[in-house]
This record gives sequence, C-alpha cells and structure tokens, in this order.
Amino acid sequence: MQNKKKKNTKKAAFIAAAAVVALFAWIFGFKGWPSFVICGLLATLVGKVFSIMAQGVDTSKKAPVQKPIEKTGDAAVDGLIEKGLEMLKAIQEENDRIPDAVLSRNIDEIDKTAREIFRTVAEQPAKAPQIRRFMDYYLPTTLKMLSGYSKMNERNVTGQQAQETRRQIESAAAVVEKAFKKQLNNLYQDDILDISTDVEVLETLLKADGLTDTGMQAMTGSQK
Repeated sequence: MQNKKKKNTKKAAFIAAAAVVALFAWIFGFKGWPSFVICGLLATLVGKVFSIMAQGVDTSKKAPVQKPIEKTGDAAVDGLIEKGLEMLKAIQEENDRIPDAVLSRNIDEIDKTAREIFRTVAEQPAKAPQIRRFMDYYLPTTLKMLSGYSKMNERNVTGQQAQETRRQIESAAAVVEKAFKKQLNNLYQDDILDISTDVEVLETLLKADGLTDTGMQAMTGSQK
C-alpha cells in the first residue's frame, strides 16, 4: 500500500512539473539559458508542492511496530507459522501491484488478521490443528486469487469475462476478510468459555463467603 502511494505521489509531481514546462514554453518560449534556468526552477518548485499535496500532511499517530512472532520450540508448529508468514509476504507483494484502493484495504485487513491468527497459535501451540484448513486451502487460495488479479491488470486483459472475474475477486476478498476474522474469533471460543466459567465460580464463592453485598445481606438475615 505504501509503495503504491509513493508511486502516485511521484507521478503527480512529474505531471505538474511537465505542465509547468509546457505552459512556460507556450507563454514565454525559451530564449537563451536564463529562460531554461527559470523554467527549471519553477518546474522543480511546483513539482515539490504537488508532491507534498499528494502525500498530505500526516497528523495521525504512527502505527505501533508489531513484535515478531516468537518461536514455540515445536518444529511442526513453527514450520506451519513460517509457511503462513511466507504466504502473507507474497500476498502483500501482490497487493503492491493492485491499483484498486478498496481491494487493497481488504488485503491489508486480511494480512493483519492472519498475523493475529499465527500469533495466537504461537502463544498456544495446541490450537494449531484448528487452522489446518486455513493453512491448506484458505490462505493459498487467497494468494492464487490475488496473483491472478494482478496479472490480468499488468497484462491489460480485457473482455467481459475478465471484467466479471475481477468483480468476483473483489467481492471474494471482502468475504475472505470477514471469514479470517471469524477464524480468529473461533480460536478464542474455548478461552472465552473458560473465563466465563471462572467468573461464575468466583462470583458464587464470593457470595457464599459473604464477600458481596447480596452475600452479606443473606448472612445477616440468617443470623437474626
């Protein structure tokens, strides 16, 4: 995504500078080296202005740098995560070649969620079997789909079927984004149930020992 933004910024600056040269030549013409110098300075200045305008002023906070995913010590799990991260790298490389902004944002979210999935598995290796289909089919198919999309764009493939395929891929990317988030949530279902159970048991024990308002009222009433 960042690479595409830089390319667009350079393109805007180049077009603006070229427009200044053309306009200068049309109005004043080039009469000796001073005119070339003046035109060059104007073109450079306008190019820089347009470059800044294209980038925009970044007032947002920088995103925190993600910590690397730690090794688990389990060769099978570590190999699984490493393979997944390699596919994510390839997906982001395809993303850099895709001009569609909406699709590109979907891919960024897919990448972010997938990394959280791998981080969760690294923290709890016992969950690795739960992402087997995610690894064997969902992630590689997503990579294949995006690779096909970027190749069609680079080779200027046209026609009704090609356009329909592009629309299908764009729609599928949004579906994949939601599916990956659900996959991440599923990894935490057991943890959520365990926490809920612990909370219920804790509240029951506190109440039984008279350490809550309702528990204290019950004990006071029984003593009368």
